[in-house]
Amino acid sequence: MHEPSRRIPYRTWPGALAVVLAIGGYVGGLVLWDRHTPGGRPLAPGETLTVGPARFVPESGWQMDLARSKSGNMLTLFKGSQRFQVTTASWEGGPNGPMARQLRLMERGQGLRIEGDVSDFINGWGMQGVTFAYYGPKLAGRLWQVVDLRRKSVVRIDFYGANDGLSDSMDDARRMLDSMDLGAPP
Repeated sequence: MHEPSRRIPYRTWPGALAVVLAIGGYVGGLVLWDRHTPGGRPLAPGETLTVGPARFVPESGWQMDLARSKSGNMLTLFKGSQRFQVTTASWEGGPNGPMARQLRLMERGQGLRIEGDVSDFINGWGMQGVTFAYYGPKLAGRLWQVVDLRRKSVVRIDFYGANDGLSDSMDDARRMLDSMDLGAPP
C-alpha cells in the first residue's frame, strides 16, 4: 500500500498581505490623484470657445467642466450648481427630427416634464432654432436646439441645474446663447 504523501504546510498570509497592500496603494493613489486634479478650468475674459460649428463667448465666473467636456463635440461650463452644455452632432434628417427625439428622451427616459410648448427663437447673430423649458423634482432647465441642414449638423444648448438659483443664472445663459454663431471653421 501506498502511504499518502504528506503536504508541507506553507504560509499564505505574506502573499495575501502583499495583494491587499498593492490594491490599497492603487486605490489610494487614484483617490489622491483625483483630489489633486482640478475638475474645472477658469476661462479668460472674452475668450471665444468653439464646439463643432458653434462658437460663443462665456460670461465671467463660468468655468469649463473638464470631466463632462469632450473634445470637438461637447463643452460643459459650470457656475455653482448650474451647467451650460453645448453639444454638436451630425444630422442627416429634417429639421424637426432631433427635437422630437430630445423630447421623448427627456420625458420618458429622464422623467422630466416639459413646460409649455416648444417655441422658435432667434439670437443676435441670426441663429434660429427651437427651445423649451423643462423641470423635474430636483432639476430644471431650458434647452435650445439648432439644426443646420447645410452643414448637416445639430447643435444643442442645454442650460440646467438645481431648481433653486436657476433663474439667477438664466441671464448669463441667454447672453452666452446670444453671443453664439455657427461660423466656426470645420
